[in-house]
Amino acid sequence: MKKILVIDDDQDILVLVKHTLAREFDVTFSEYIADGEMQISRNDYDLVVLDEVLPDGLGSELCQRIKKTSGKESLPVIMLTQRKELKDKLNAFDAGADDYISKPFEPLELLARVHARLRVSSPQSANILEREDLKLEITSQTLHLLKEGGIEEEVALTPIEFKILYHLAKEEGVVRSRLELLETVWGKNQNVIDRTVDQHVSKLRKKIENSRLTVKSLHKKGYLLARAD
Repeated sequence: MKKILVIDDDQDILVLVKHTLAREFDVTFSEYIADGEMQISRNDYDLVVLDEVLPDGLGSELCQRIKKTSGKESLPVIMLTQRKELKDKLNAFDAGADDYISKPFEPLELLARVHARLRVSSPQSANILEREDLKLEITSQTLHLLKEGGIEEEVALTPIEFKILYHLAKEEGVVRSRLELLETVWGKNQNVIDRTVDQHVSKLRKKIENSRLTVKSLHKKGYLLARAD
């Protein structure tokens, strides 16, 4: 499993990043540059996700040191920061950053960019997730139903419906609670109630009713993607 170090002191961001990456990668967290730099020196990480403004310094300065350290020069660094100005992005890239994402961010965008940097080797493209006759294209957030003869029929989903399906499809058969879907899809601080999840799942279920898979609900537990009865 690929190892990722996330250096950020925003607890809400850490929760969101954990939900986004931890199921596919071995993720370690640090809130300080000094600790993060020590972790990098002691471990062989495959990628670093790095905030710019940290309690003990600037992430871009750490990025610059990483890129000048023997044996760490090729370690990919993705800056994940509140700063959105062009000058901030240019400064990060001048420091050696491989990518730059502004907060607030779309979890699926972060995941797609991590995959792109890691060049994850798998039987199918890192941008494609297939489950039975469902084909999810992550970056475009589109769904196709695979039919006989190689025909692909697009199923129109809203962004929220796609995100719900994606998080259920990542680990088919695993139950996801309403709270987990709320935090992963809408974000930790969004004012969304459980009933909202139920409504979106109901619409999603109808849209994929021609698939061999469906979204099943388990009383007081949550939802899972499983074979239709």
